Amino acid sequence: MIIDCHFHVDETMLTLEKMIEGMDQNGVNKTVLIAPMNETMFELDSRYQHNLQSFFRFLILNVPQLGLPIYNGLVKEGYFNLYGSSYKIFCKPNNDIVAAAIERFSDRFLGWAAVNPLIPDSVDELESYITNPGFIGVKAHPFMHQYSIKSLDQVAALCETKGIPIIIHLSSEPYSYQYLPETYPKLKIIYAHAGLPFWKKLWKYVKDKPNVYVDTSSDYLTPAIVKRAVNVLGYQKVLYGCDGPYGMQKFNEYDYSVKKNWVESLDIPDQQKEYILGKNFLALIGESPSEL
Repeated sequence: MIIDCHFHVDETMLTLEKMIEGMDQNGVNKTVLIAPMNETMFELDSRYQHNLQSFFRFLILNVPQLGLPIYNGLVKEGYFNLYGSSYKIFCKPNNDIVAAAIERFSDRFLGWAAVNPLIPDSVDELESYITNPGFIGVKAHPFMHQYSIKSLDQVAALCETKGIPIIIHLSSEPYSYQYLPETYPKLKIIYAHAGLPFWKKLWKYVKDKPNVYVDTSSDYLTPAIVKRAVNVLGYQKVLYGCDGPYGMQKFNEYDYSVKKNWVESLDIPDQQKEYILGKNFLALIGESPSEL
């Protein structure tokens, strides 16, 4: 079973029907949905954009003292700034959109319940979503919502108690990737986008943490970065994800094959690729293919 563990539902960019069409064409059985984090965002397919992306990746990997300030500058005063355009960040994620998608296509979609701990009563509201059997865990975004990792204490304690995973897009807060695993040792954690923005330091740390994983999602990554992450962590610590529909250039057109090929092109046995593409995620949420 192939499961995309990281995909946003935003029908202003990509309809649910088109998502399922793309999933079918690429053999993806299930997708785990997340509420949109920001307003509709299409990217320009230009040499300038690709060169900028490449330069950013080089700095993050090799000169983080220069790369991290650039990363920090992507979010300012409630807006996500990318390639000269600004997109409003949604302070309160709309989990009802995810719930509605799961209700319409329960055989194809699961959901992450997104939370912003800076919003009063957000944890109480979060509990109302994770009791829905279609929601398998919690999404947190310290980067876009601009908070310290310690603000997730109440959320992390809840997830640890219930035995459900949390997927996190980290900010550049120093050593923030160490805080939750060391404070909540039984908490199941996925660091999105291969652990951006720490990458190499985070991989070294995560390798020996039994409950901590990374996913392969986002145009922040490349096949080479995914390969490096798998080489360091091993195939049982990595989960397949796309981070769609972000990165697409036209309405209702998303190429699922690109991110999937990042995994399929790895120089590892096919049996190990199966773990990245789905088995690791199933083990993480304690389910078998027949139960889904």
